[in-house]
Amino acid sequence: MKKYPKISILIPLYIVNDYVYEAINRCLELDYPDYEILLGIDKETKINITDPKIRTLSTNEKRTGPAEKRDIGIKKAKGEIIAFLDDDSYPEKNWLKKAVEILHETSASSVCGPGLTPPADGFSKKITGALLGSKFGSGPFYYRFVKGSACFVDDYPAYNMLVKKDVLLKIGGFNNKFYGGEDTALCIKIINAGEKIYYHPEIVVYHHRRKFPLEYMKQVGNVGLHRGYFVKAYPQTSLRFIYFVPAVFTIGFPLLITIAFFNQIFLIWFLGISLLIYLIIFVDGLKNNTLLINLFLPIAVVVNHLAYGFNFIKGLLFVNKLVR
Repeated sequence: MKKYPKISILIPLYIVNDYVYEAINRCLELDYPDYEILLGIDKETKINITDPKIRTLSTNEKRTGPAEKRDIGIKKAKGEIIAFLDDDSYPEKNWLKKAVEILHETSASSVCGPGLTPPADGFSKKITGALLGSKFGSGPFYYRFVKGSACFVDDYPAYNMLVKKDVLLKIGGFNNKFYGGEDTALCIKIINAGEKIYYHPEIVVYHHRRKFPLEYMKQVGNVGLHRGYFVKAYPQTSLRFIYFVPAVFTIGFPLLITIAFFNQIFLIWFLGISLLIYLIIFVDGLKNNTLLINLFLPIAVVVNHLAYGFNFIKGLLFVNKLVR
């Protein structure tokens, strides 16, 4: 691979808003000598962009998912490397240089990095960011949302992921219609092809959060629904105990509250343990968050697990086919 191979940045658009233009403008500021920007759009999408680095690639349908738009981009890309971004994320200026540097240093054909909370996000979105970056909210996968330790991974979101084009062509791209979890299916294909994915904390993008609680509950519920279904469809990376924990919590939490309602001694124990857990999450969050955000963080953790767990159970037990 050349020192600075041509890179195709691929951004699938859902709707055109300020985040989209922010992502495009930040990409145009990247410190890298040879890259293009591909915008995957639907048939009726209108966007006002004239920069020569940018190409729009339209589907033939009124509404398609990110996987379908990315597959079109993979086929039309001129770069040796495909860099995936979401339409509500934007990269640091050295994003591509750092990614290529890591690709040169490792045996991986794909590299990825964290999606940090943008400094400009409002209070409710920063609560979501604090939740995602907490071990109590995201479990062992919190490194996806903060700068963790470099490591090989087998499942990673496509909001910040770069893959060699020849590998993507070899495995047939995404080739699915999932809307949420399409990247899990892709990663399994990469791993099954004998390739490696390497996470590095310096390959940084900023990823706008959903507002807490309602917007975020809808988002995390969709994630839980897909993960529950993926336990059956993709057990290689989804049949893991950690994904079942929120479901166990979702079943057990109402049961404990019911017992506490009828048993005063149990109520005292329940309130005492709940307070202790609240303080543990609060203190742990002080490393990265403001005092005010930390006051809400333990509550956000409970809401997160209930929304995810309920939909995980639904996807696991009641969904036999899931494509959108």
